Amino acid sequence: MLKNKSVLFLEVLESFKQHFSDTKKPVVFDIGLSGGVDSMVLLHIISLLRNNIKLTINAIHINHALSKSSLDWVKFCEEQCEKLKINFISEEIDITKDLKMGIEGAARKKRYEVFKAYQKGDLVLAHHQDDQTETLLLQLFRGSGLKGLASMQQYDTEKRIWRPFLKIKKETIEDFAKKHSIQFIVDESNEDLNFDRNFLRKKVLPLIKTRYPNISQTISRSASNIADGLNLNETIAKEDAQKFISDNQSVLSLCMLNEIPKERVVNLIRWWLGRNQQPMPNKKTMDELFRQIISAKKDSMINISVSPLMSVRGYQDQIFLVAKGEKIHPYEVIWRGEDEINLPDNSRLLFKKKKVRETKLLKLEVGALRIQNRIGGERFKPKEKQPTRTLKYLLQSSRIPPWEREAIPLFFSEDQLVVVPNFGIHYDFQTQEGAIGWDIEWEKEWEKKVIRSD
Repeated sequence: MLKNKSVLFLEVLESFKQHFSDTKKPVVFDIGLSGGVDSMVLLHIISLLRNNIKLTINAIHINHALSKSSLDWVKFCEEQCEKLKINFISEEIDITKDLKMGIEGAARKKRYEVFKAYQKGDLVLAHHQDDQTETLLLQLFRGSGLKGLASMQQYDTEKRIWRPFLKIKKETIEDFAKKHSIQFIVDESNEDLNFDRNFLRKKVLPLIKTRYPNISQTISRSASNIADGLNLNETIAKEDAQKFISDNQSVLSLCMLNEIPKERVVNLIRWWLGRNQQPMPNKKTMDELFRQIISAKKDSMINISVSPLMSVRGYQDQIFLVAKGEKIHPYEVIWRGEDEINLPDNSRLLFKKKKVRETKLLKLEVGALRIQNRIGGERFKPKEKQPTRTLKYLLQSSRIPPWEREAIPLFFSEDQLVVVPNFGIHYDFQTQEGAIGWDIEWEKEWEKKVIRSD
């Protein structure tokens, strides 16, 4: 039986009180359990908290399927959880599709995807002070910005991740495991120096520590100071975002250039990209993006790739985050009253029956309609007292970006253009006041790919 008066336990308890002050509410912890010494000690320590706190614990084990012993590790972790009466979850992952990121990067990406899928409460991870040191050094070697150099937080409010060991030395954890006879597995890949983190751990840090024995504590303090600077930048970015970013946070106003200095513009763009869960571009890309924004005129087109999937594009004093799409090929689809249609370009149409209020709706009795993409020359009349005009003119006048105009699906009744989704309905096909009609929403592919964090 573990003693709950150990220094390690008391430090974890103190961290718990700091980040989970309202202990009257039920607390759910999802522990990332690899089976190694760090996570096994964490499992035992967290299990002790149940003695005085109403606590539900789940353990999530990720099988990377990279070792011949991986199934044995799954069994070991499951058995240990059974002994401690902790709910056990295991999932095998396939990292082959992400190997461009390297084995370490691909495994980490998949690991956090699984954590997010199963997370019911706060994710608890066994990262310790030495891990923090390795992380900051790796980020330095990669030329990371403040976000990377801030490394890991003891408690990440946005992602709900708690790292109670983050200020604790590795040797303290190992001593605890030895003293209390805690079983754990040893991953042979931890000895492979081809992995950057292992090289740092085995070759670089031992040498540094001979000269600077307190390097881990020092770097941990530096990471904390950098995190404070990052938080300040985020506070400033959020204040700027209220003025210059649209409600759905996918559109950025160019007028900011006249109101805030360059450093704040760059800071806002970085925050904006991060808010939309996009990987941070390198310095060269950011410099080019800023150059294009600075030199942009009202009618000029900004178009710069910020990731393999996304581009930043400009139009009419606004900057848009747009998913890269393949060339649009001609298509034709028949709508017969379905609630949803997936189009060949991977966009989607949603249909709902509503009562007419402020916006005009499509008459219920129009029957089957043909849906196709633009070919040019279409004419449209969305208002009674407005003459029939070319669709090209109407879309341009409405400040709709060119890439959206090119992709917009059109509804036809025979040769008559009836509906232009998210724009308007031909006057002759609109419902009368108080009637029930079809509300049609076009969910664009580039908007689906921009996944914003809440």
